[in-house]
Amino acid sequence: MKPKTRKALMWGIPVLILLVIGAFFLWKSSAGPEPITGNLPEYEFEEQQVRQTQPAGQSGGIEIPGYSVIPIKADTTDVEVDLYNPEQNDVYFQITFVRKDTGDVLYESKLIEPGQHLYNITLTQPLAEGDYDITIRYATFASDGSFAPRNGANVDCMIRAGA
Repeated sequence: MKPKTRKALMWGIPVLILLVIGAFFLWKSSAGPEPITGNLPEYEFEEQQVRQTQPAGQSGGIEIPGYSVIPIKADTTDVEVDLYNPEQNDVYFQITFVRKDTGDVLYESKLIEPGQHLYNITLTQPLAEGDYDITIRYATFASDGSFAPRNGANVDCMIRAGA
């Protein structure tokens, strides 16, 4: 075998392997998330529009999802929900659940990008069977890289812990 051919194979084969691996990961990431399976609870909710004052040259507002009742299983901290930041928002959300009777924080998310959903969360404490009045606090932050606080909202809600 000629030295040029040997050198081409020495470089060509690893490059070809890297290209195949890269193509696989690109294909896998473009396939999107796997669908949620299982029985998700049905939520009673209403969409609420919270308008904020925009600086000159900007328009629109922040859409805040509102929930009236969130059903969960009693005596567990692992909860299936659908918390989300509507895709048309231009802010990040941080969502916090606060019990009205005690002021305890039951949950606080990290930043949620526009269009992102949270389907599984972990509460800070299990809730016995019953109804719990909570406030869902939506803190919002600019998505332009500055993470400057924007107007938020508080939504009254009830968690219904059942069997």
